[in-house]
Amino acid sequence: MRPVLFFVLFISCAVMAEAAGSFPGGDKKKKKKEADKSHASSLTAEQRSKLDRLFLDAEKAKILEDWEAAIRDYKSVIETDASNADAHFQLAQIYSDQTNWKEAEKEALEAIRLDGNNKWYLETLANIYMSEGKAKEAQSTFETLVKKFPSNPDYYLNLGFLYSKMGQYENAIKVYDQFEKNFGIDEQVIQEKKNLYLRLNKFNEAANEIHKLTDAYPNEPQYMLMEADLYKAKGDKEKAKEVYDRVLKLDPNNPQAQLGLAQLNMSTNSDVQKKENLKEIFENPKVNIDTKVSILLISFIQMNSGDSAKRKEAIELANILTRVHPDEAKAFAVQGDLYYMDEQNDKALASYQKALTLSKDVFQVWQQVMVIYNLKQDWKKVLETANEAMELFPNQAMIYFFKGGAEMQLKEYDKAIRSYSKGEKMSADDTKLRAQFLANMGDAYHSLNENGESDSAYERALKLDPENAYVLNNYSYYLSVRKENLDKAKQMSAYATKLDPNNDSFLDTYAWILFQMGNYTAAKEWQEKALKAGGDKSATILEHYGDILFKLGNKSEAMEYWKKAKQAGSDSGALDRKIAEQKYLE
Repeated sequence: MRPVLFFVLFISCAVMAEAAGSFPGGDKKKKKKEADKSHASSLTAEQRSKLDRLFLDAEKAKILEDWEAAIRDYKSVIETDASNADAHFQLAQIYSDQTNWKEAEKEALEAIRLDGNNKWYLETLANIYMSEGKAKEAQSTFETLVKKFPSNPDYYLNLGFLYSKMGQYENAIKVYDQFEKNFGIDEQVIQEKKNLYLRLNKFNEAANEIHKLTDAYPNEPQYMLMEADLYKAKGDKEKAKEVYDRVLKLDPNNPQAQLGLAQLNMSTNSDVQKKENLKEIFENPKVNIDTKVSILLISFIQMNSGDSAKRKEAIELANILTRVHPDEAKAFAVQGDLYYMDEQNDKALASYQKALTLSKDVFQVWQQVMVIYNLKQDWKKVLETANEAMELFPNQAMIYFFKGGAEMQLKEYDKAIRSYSKGEKMSADDTKLRAQFLANMGDAYHSLNENGESDSAYERALKLDPENAYVLNNYSYYLSVRKENLDKAKQMSAYATKLDPNNDSFLDTYAWILFQMGNYTAAKEWQEKALKAGGDKSATILEHYGDILFKLGNKSEAMEYWKKAKQAGSDSGALDRKIAEQKYLE
């Protein structure tokens, strides 16, 4: 079959807007063209010489992309020879390159008025119409091209495409039928016709199109699979199964047929039979591993099932997968994903690490290892893994995210800032990730008491992501600790609690800002919300509530909450002094 490139003439397919207009023509224009020819033949030898010089100058300017000079010289050509269609055509091309579609259209129309049988002029006009979104005019132009130049297959393809986009499905089918009559069977055209018939709810006609391919190429699996997919989409599972079986006779390891058949079995058989069918597929070493991985991805992982029985079944299949394909990294990677979904993090980690011993080329596996070490709060392992992954994937921003986080936890703040800074530069196209890097830099600078740098990082983060509740909370809390710009801190904290109203840390921050502003009654109200939201287990929140109670004159209850904070694990020296001296201390 001859390969076909669809829509080769189009610069862009803009929104198709209805626009009135018709293709130029008529007796009056024929007479004008004849008059122009008469004018050209009446040029003197001196005028012809001048014309040649001007055209040569215009061509040189065009080659040098001196568009101003080229436009000037082509216009001079037209002034000398009003019937020079090629000069108008050249201007149309220049204006098209400059996306000056109005002038480009005017010049192309003039070129066609002077020479309506030139296919290049017509193609250029069609191109311009498409770029302007004038689908109706483009359609009319391609109709003319098909009529005048019936041996060019691309004109039929473009016209069929336009009819289809404008919802004229029957007309599109007629054009593609004419294409087939002139040029023979083509896979892309068959596919287009099949899709058009399906839009018209003509399933039998759509099936007949695929049959053309299977009849012409009876032993070609890809065309048989198209037929099976069509039956499956209609819900005719028996016919789909027959076709998949035929494919597997020709190609026993065909992954699409294997997967299609497995999916059909899963949808038609009993649960017990489904499991047995899947086990047979997974136990068969001749079945392509990608097919098996696809089954796990489509049927289990992408569903992210909360059904523990489903997860258990998927893990059982994954265990078979790693046993049958012990040298395939992807087998252990998908096994790790399933263990991770089942919250068996130690087993997931072992699977991911086995995958990395077989192949270190998949970044997502490295990332999952860092995620699990992060959950285990094994910061040294996070850092070790990040450094190793960085050697292989130096441009992956997430490596620096984990690396910086581990360095923060290890109190290596200067290193964390460098890591976050690198990650921020690498995530320029991801606004939210970039904002998070800046927010983390703000935290690191705060830990170094570099308040100016900290505030600057938070401000930059909020410009990128104004609704980042994490940034709003941390920035406002650190301002309150420093007793600086409390009105701004209050405003940001209020917005954070609006974005996440049940976050005990955010509620605590707002209460603490009110405390610093001396509004102890309101602070008590908000701190109680924080306690109800889960803050009754937080040493900081319990201590803050004791501070508020003390300021409200309730010293005995304040002592009670300070002691609760101590029991919750606080190692604050200030808290020890509050308890010992039985009074609030800054």
